[in-house]
Amino acid sequence: MRDFHGIGAVDVAWLPLGWKCAAYAEIEPFPIAVTKHHHPEIPNLGDVTKITDGQIAAIGPIDLVVGGSPCQDLSIAGKRAGLEGERSGLFHEQMRIFHAARTFCGARWLLWENVPGAFSTHGGRDFGIVVSAMAGADLAVPRGGWGTCGAAIGANGLVEWRVLDAQ
Repeated sequence: MRDFHGIGAVDVAWLPLGWKCAAYAEIEPFPIAVTKHHHPEIPNLGDVTKITDGQIAAIGPIDLVVGGSPCQDLSIAGKRAGLEGERSGLFHEQMRIFHAARTFCGARWLLWENVPGAFSTHGGRDFGIVVSAMAGADLAVPRGGWGTCGAAIGANGLVEWRVLDAQ
């Protein structure tokens, strides 16, 4: 399942692996039109804040939930509202959806894609919230910051992060 779908680049990138998108969540007309054109069979669940447990359960078995909450509030090019921002704060909806997908669909993995600015908003505390939520642990910002790669473990499992060059 993919939420915050955009134009579905992940779907295309993972086709050679045999992975198929089971559903997505998108509200912007252009990305919806692109996905409908290329993959009319994939259901759009719409606004991530309105997706219900019933909608998630109806998807059936899935392995992975992928999401890239909007980056504008985390990006160094933005106003740096961080996870308190209206757009980037949708990360919390992704976590809600993942927990439902884990419960109802057997999802085992969660991938959160975003910008390097996520490491530094609010002194790194925003990325701490992300890692803590994903790992199921209360983690503080490491001395020297998060770095471009690392790992943490908690009650929910292992979390790894890595900065990849978008080029």
